[in-house]
Amino acid sequence: MKLTTAAVQMPSEVLGLSANLQLADDYLRRARDAGAELVVLPELFNTGYSAWPDFGPHGESPDGPTLSYLRGRARRWKMHIAAGYVEREGRHLYNSMAFCSPDGDLHVYRKRNLVFWERFRFHPGREPLVVQTPWGRVGFAVCADMIYRKVWKDYRDRIDLAVISSAWPEFADRDSGRCHWLLGRVGPMCDGIPARVAEDLGIPVVFANQCGETNTRIPLLHTTIRDRFAGRSSICDGRHGEPLKAGLEPDLLVASVTIHPKRGMKSWHSTSPSARAAESSASARS
Repeated sequence: MKLTTAAVQMPSEVLGLSANLQLADDYLRRARDAGAELVVLPELFNTGYSAWPDFGPHGESPDGPTLSYLRGRARRWKMHIAAGYVEREGRHLYNSMAFCSPDGDLHVYRKRNLVFWERFRFHPGREPLVVQTPWGRVGFAVCADMIYRKVWKDYRDRIDLAVISSAWPEFADRDSGRCHWLLGRVGPMCDGIPARVAEDLGIPVVFANQCGETNTRIPLLHTTIRDRFAGRSSICDGRHGEPLKAGLEPDLLVASVTIHPKRGMKSWHSTSPSARAAESSASARS
C-alpha cells in the first residue's frame, strides 16, 4: 500500500517555544494540504537544540503545551505526527520523540544513545518502541541512535516503516564552511544513513533534521564549533526507488512510500514506563 509522508526541515529558536510552534504549524498545515498522513518534525523542534540553555523548565508531561498542541493537530487534521521534545518524568529529563495519532493516542520514544553534552542533561532511554498503525508497524530513532547497529537489530523484521527525528550538526564553521579537523566527515553522514537503513531493512525511512545555525560543544575536547545543522532530511522508499532529499535550507519534503504490512515476526509493542503512562493518560482524555 502507498502512504503519503512528510519530513519537516526547519530551524528552531533556542527556547523560543511560541515561535517554534508557530513555524511548525505552518509546515504541518502545508503537509496536510499536500495529503500527508504521517509528518515527522526534527529533534527538540520546540525548544531548539543547544548545549547552553537549561531545559529543566521546558520539560513536559503528556499534558504539556507542545504535546497538547501536537495531539490536537493530529486529531483535527487526521494525521500521525512524530516530533522531538524534552520529556520530564519526576526529576529526570529525556530527549524524547512523541508519536501522536488521529485517535488521540500518544506514544513516547526516549533517545537511547546520548552524545556530547546530552549526557549531562538527559537520562538515556532503554527500550525500542514499535507502534501499530492502520498502515503498519512504526519504529523510532532519534539522531545518533541511527548509527548504532543494535538499534536496527531490535527493529529488524518487526517494523514496516522507520521514523528518525534529528538535530544532526554539520561540524563545519558556519561562516567559512571549513570542516572540523576531527569531526568534519561526520556531518555529511546523515545524508546516507537513512537510505542505508531503508535498503538494509527493506522498509521506508522518514528522516527529519534541523537546519540553521548552532554551536556544538564537545566537552572532552574542550572546544566549541560555531556550527550549523546538517539539514539533508530525506524520505527513502525502501528498495522502491531513489530517496527524496533536502539541502541545507528550510524545506518540506512530501512523498509517497510503499508499505508492506504484516511482514516478518508478529507485531510487538515495547515502551518505557513513561510511554505507558502517557498512553493511559491519552486514552483517559479521548
